[in-house]
Amino acid sequence: MAMAFSKLIALVLGVFFVAVPQCTTAKGRTCTLYPLGPGMDDTDQVEAAIAACGHNGTTIFEEGSYNITRKMMWDLDTARVDLKGVLSFQPDIQHWLNSSNTFQVVFIQSQSSWFVVTGKDFIIDAHNTGGIDGNGQPWWNFFTTVPRRDGNGRPISFTLWRVTRGVIRHFTILSPPFWANTVAESTDVVYNGMLVNATNTDPAFAGQNIVWNTDGIDTYRSDKITMLNWDVTCGDDCIAIKGNSSNIIARNFVCRGGEGIAFGSVGQYANMTDFVSNVLVENVKVLRLSPEQQPNMEHGIYFKTWDGAVNGMPPTGGGGGPGLVKGAVFRNVQIDSVETAVQIVQNFGGGGAVPSKVKLEDMRFENIYGTTNTSTIVKLECGTTLGCSNLSFVNFDVNGPDGNDTIVCDNTWDVVGLGASCN
Repeated sequence: MAMAFSKLIALVLGVFFVAVPQCTTAKGRTCTLYPLGPGMDDTDQVEAAIAACGHNGTTIFEEGSYNITRKMMWDLDTARVDLKGVLSFQPDIQHWLNSSNTFQVVFIQSQSSWFVVTGKDFIIDAHNTGGIDGNGQPWWNFFTTVPRRDGNGRPISFTLWRVTRGVIRHFTILSPPFWANTVAESTDVVYNGMLVNATNTDPAFAGQNIVWNTDGIDTYRSDKITMLNWDVTCGDDCIAIKGNSSNIIARNFVCRGGEGIAFGSVGQYANMTDFVSNVLVENVKVLRLSPEQQPNMEHGIYFKTWDGAVNGMPPTGGGGGPGLVKGAVFRNVQIDSVETAVQIVQNFGGGGAVPSKVKLEDMRFENIYGTTNTSTIVKLECGTTLGCSNLSFVNFDVNGPDGNDTIVCDNTWDVVGLGASCN
């Protein structure tokens, strides 16, 4: 792939682009954009450039802020995008909450996206200066009085959908209204260098978590996804591994505030089977922030699978779906003042009246160290039917606040490294 891109770049001719792309050689083309300026709408020129140079070409966004007022889908094929500037999605909340103004390509929980990239064999490099501004503060303020629901139209900031062999480099997402990233129905994707910052700046809400659901990334129906060198400040899941995610690597993460590293939820759809397999999470710091900035820091690592009964319908309800979560390794994870270091809730969403149909097995927790704010450092609440099995804890050194650490192990088998109380 690298050789193909080097040949592509070597063939590019220096054609510059401001508003209307010009035709260039059939062997490759370059489109260069500059922001039109404050109060101007850049959406037309962005879409025109991608249409002209998104296949077998290079698109260069020079530094500055590009005002985006409507949904965009980039179809990239054997292409490079140098996104040195910031795509600023304007905070017209009622516009974006209208489903006709977003893309519904992420099936789970009927999520919406305002910016989707699809295609194959591409690189998007933001050079540590570019990315997305979600202008999230008005959104967060709005939902302090309006109930938050899955599928209510809050847009995912950056969605990769049906991508094959894509690379995202040195990218920044500021103030995402909802999930910052999602990769769905994709394979062979590498993210290398991602900064996500969802931080309330309104003094009226200091000390509160008003940035719920600002996940760093959710993976769904995707294979061979590698995430390297991330720094995530959020109020929810730093990483969320959802159904039918396989061969996932998350390495060198700093997770500041929120819910930690999540698997799930899975088993929400009664007529679908969720498989999650071969996940490696290593070299991660899960850090509590100042409570004035973000009071929420729940878990280091946690799993949630739906109850075996159907409790309402997705996107807000559900359950009863079968599945298997198998082959996860967590290595070199530092946790700082979380509530619980490792937690499994195998009957999420229905109270456990009917045991979950999702099996959890073959997990390894190695070199997990740090502190919790409660005495329950590990809580494995597994269902009575399938339970959880073959969980290995190696060099597990987590301490609660008072020296009276407790471990909860319900319906677990073959758990090693936590003492006899877990068997």
